[in-house]
Amino acid sequence: MSLKIEITTRDSTSFVRLIGELDITAADQAEHALSEIEASSNDLVFDLRGLEFIDSTGLRIILSADSRARERGGRVVIVRGPPAVDRVFKLALLDERLELVESLAQAEGVEG
Repeated sequence: MSLKIEITTRDSTSFVRLIGELDITAADQAEHALSEIEASSNDLVFDLRGLEFIDSTGLRIILSADSRARERGGRVVIVRGPPAVDRVFKLALLDERLELVESLAQAEGVEG
């Protein structure tokens, strides 16, 4: 399965819904989409609920987006994905470094 990216923006927050697989084969697609929205978005919300697989390249993409957001005074919030995806974040100890929430409703508090 490939990666599908759905983006919606409200105020200075972009909501990035990832569906499918975020891996090395989808890296260019994901990086391109992020570079387009980061120019106009201070905060990013990654919705991983539709993600079936993530590898180290996918983790790097999210970590890089988080670093760039912090540099511009923004933040990244991640809506946890299914157990297999969430497990990768836990194994890499990224659940301790990144802001992860259980639902989109919790993430929507980042606006404004």
